[in-house]
Amino acid sequence: MKWIRLSIFAVFLTLLSSWCFATDFPYRKDYPNVAIVELADLKAGYDDGIFIIVDVRSALEFDTIHPKGAFHVSLSSKGFESNLQALASQYPNKKIAVYCNGITCLKSYKAAQRASGAGMKNVYAFDAGIPAWVNSYPNDTLLVGKEISDPEKQLIPKSELAKVMVDFDTFKKKAAGPTALVIDSRDPMQRSEKLPGFENAMPIPLDKLIKNIIDHDRMKDKQLLIFDQVGKQVRWLMYYLEDKGYDNYFFLKGGATAVLKEQKYR
Repeated sequence: MKWIRLSIFAVFLTLLSSWCFATDFPYRKDYPNVAIVELADLKAGYDDGIFIIVDVRSALEFDTIHPKGAFHVSLSSKGFESNLQALASQYPNKKIAVYCNGITCLKSYKAAQRASGAGMKNVYAFDAGIPAWVNSYPNDTLLVGKEISDPEKQLIPKSELAKVMVDFDTFKKKAAGPTALVIDSRDPMQRSEKLPGFENAMPIPLDKLIKNIIDHDRMKDKQLLIFDQVGKQVRWLMYYLEDKGYDNYFFLKGGATAVLKEQKYR
């Protein structure tokens, strides 16, 4: 009976472990051949010079926030594999950790998978991503080019982002205001279909919006109504707006996709 009880308990622990694994990292099971590095192990390897850290997100995301000393090789760039190989050749015998935006972002898995397919070894997915890193090691993180010395003041919580995210009906009502200016911040390739009612929205991709408008304190007299493709990139834009003192802006919740119903995002 004791043996049976122990066996049942062992099965329970196995099931519990599997359940926690699936809950914490729901997409690991879809990439069983991808090597994973956990947060604490990555930090130890980073401190000891064993790991180099590679951000595979967009340039905007990398410029907004990344671990100190991280490199940037966008997964969407042409020649991703060759660019990563070139970086690895500069750091022989180092392990490489690729990361993106956390547990629901698939880019870290895809990057590690593509690297392995290109014959690279010692490439790991850090699938906890930048959210876990900055929460645990803010002093080893750069935010808009600045060291994070006061996380509570410098990091924007989701509750504050939610305050400037509005649904499409509210977005349209605000767009009728006397100082409203609607900006389509999607990349040109994403603008194959216009947002209904906003066919004449000012087309300014996010990188140019930051470089040409926000960095020069322009349009502060306007109420800026900004939409991207899926409502994710504007969270990074908010850091630049806040850093430059903009206080009258709103984002379309879910981006253009929430209205056009064309793209899923992870």
